[in-house]
Amino acid sequence: MGEVGGAKGRSITSGSADDQMYCHLCTNVKANAWCLVCNIYLCPTCEGHHKKIPTTKDHGLLSGPRMPSFYLPRSGSNTEDIQKCPDHPLEEIKSYCPTHDSIGCVACHTLKHATCAKQYIPDISAKFKSSKDYKNLTAEFQATDKHASKHLQEIDSCLKEVDKLSISEINKLQQFKALIIAYLDQREKELLTEIKNRRDQDTAALVKLQTETKALHSDLDKAHKNLKSHEENSNHLFITAKRAQTMLNQLQTSLDDIKRKTQVRPYTLEKDPLVETLLRNKDGVGKIVSRAGNNKL
Repeated sequence: MGEVGGAKGRSITSGSADDQMYCHLCTNVKANAWCLVCNIYLCPTCEGHHKKIPTTKDHGLLSGPRMPSFYLPRSGSNTEDIQKCPDHPLEEIKSYCPTHDSIGCVACHTLKHATCAKQYIPDISAKFKSSKDYKNLTAEFQATDKHASKHLQEIDSCLKEVDKLSISEINKLQQFKALIIAYLDQREKELLTEIKNRRDQDTAALVKLQTETKALHSDLDKAHKNLKSHEENSNHLFITAKRAQTMLNQLQTSLDDIKRKTQVRPYTLEKDPLVETLLRNKDGVGKIVSRAGNNKL
């Protein structure tokens, strides 16, 4: 059977005159009596309370050498049908305290409800099924079950609303993303076009200057050769030189003008400060905010 508190650690599979039993209620005080109804050991103090409590005062007690030296279960008892006390596992729940609406074993009520008027459960349980208290309890169970079922329906409705809401907001986010991408693609296209136009314009201007410079270089070379060809004739050389000087002056003026026009027009991509701020902001695209609603989770 194991060990019980009343035996204070001694084996209860057999007994002897040397075994000292201890009070089930106090556990560290030597027992003075044994209750034949409650099957517990009692010290002198607990025995006195046992004799005064209305529900236990008529219990038969064995004292002194008549006490059993080990725990004896009630004969003929069905242990499967016994409601054990959670605080005293060897004891049966059979006492009810109306004052505190408390059930327990004799040990519980001896310790905690000594001054209360208690009732013996076997005496009051026979008519409990037809009592108003039991009917009220059953009705309360039914009402609570109905309330729980209704609450489950509300939770199911909220779960569906949660899914519906998430799908709606995801669609909004994806649509917004598509708008942003479309806008960026369009701006990229426009900026690329502007860069290409600038390149084409600058290239065309420089190619034109390049062509003009080549033509001037060719005219300069021809004029120089023509001048050299008249070196044997002083008269012709003088006339050609004067003409060549006028032409050279014109060529130099043209070259200065070409040099002035020969340049690269610098440009750079200036990033939009609003977009820069957007990229630095962790909530730049948007953020999820709570709003007032009728559905309560």
